[in-house]
Amino acid sequence: MRRSLFRLLTVVAVAGLLGPGCQVIQPTGALRVLSINAGNMLHSDLNDFYVFFNKEDSVWDTVWQYPGDSVKVEMQYVEIGAGLPTYTPYEAIVTQATVTFTSKVPADPADKPPYQKVTVPLTVVVPSDPTGKKITTFWMTPVPSSWKQLVFLDGGFITESPYELNNVDLAEAKVTFIGYDSVANRSVEASGTFQVEFGNFWDDPTRFGK
Repeated sequence: MRRSLFRLLTVVAVAGLLGPGCQVIQPTGALRVLSINAGNMLHSDLNDFYVFFNKEDSVWDTVWQYPGDSVKVEMQYVEIGAGLPTYTPYEAIVTQATVTFTSKVPADPADKPPYQKVTVPLTVVVPSDPTGKKITTFWMTPVPSSWKQLVFLDGGFITESPYELNNVDLAEAKVTFIGYDSVANRSVEASGTFQVEFGNFWDDPTRFGK
């Protein structure tokens, strides 16, 4: 009888701890990537050109530009910390991101762009929020101009004729954000992916450089 009563009291006690009014503590160090480029595919134009008439030489010249591509990132840091809330809120400091591209088009490896890893330095503060409602938004450039020239221009994937339009590749970009918790003094990391289409797309001469 006493053993049954003890078990009953134990069940009641546990139920009281897990019942209404009890806040469920999220896993510590939960840095999350909510979205990259709002979940949309990034259409990356490999080059931008503008043709103008050179009056000095009486010839038509072409100005080339290899613009980088930026995307909007939404992140969240769910961290309540140990014990009662402190006067110094927890926050994740994202110091860099690494981007790796994987071709999604079946082809001979020799016909695929020689993708190299991109390292993007960042200084982004993601405040903690135990409720998981606060969102931190920022912009980053996962496809830099110099990287685009190295991979596609030097690799021979950009045509010499600015009027020749073509799709070069469809790839998945994985972005890994690395940083640390400034209060708990531990490392944090989170990853997200987005789709990107590389190609020589039509350029509007009136919007050159924009």
